[in-house]
Amino acid sequence: MEEESIRRLVREEILERELRRINDAYKGFYIHLAIYCLVNAAFSVFVLLRGGIFWPIFPIVFWGAGVLVHFSCLSIAKKSVEKELESLK
Repeated sequence: MEEESIRRLVREEILERELRRINDAYKGFYIHLAIYCLVNAAFSVFVLLRGGIFWPIFPIVFWGAGVLVHFSCLSIAKKSVEKELESLK
């Protein structure tokens, strides 16, 4: 019984570390999102001032999809770890 209790505590500690790592990874996401917004705003202003075809729609859409995937992966991982951690308590 004691061995099972120790395994449970170790597993709980591992999951808590993983949750902290995921929460730290959100900082990287917010940096990614800020750069996405700044760069695409600069592209858009450049094209709107110079005229011509609005080509920034391509990085807005495709890079935006990458930002969305980045956020989705973090959210799914966080929910998964939280659910497993909750099942241990």
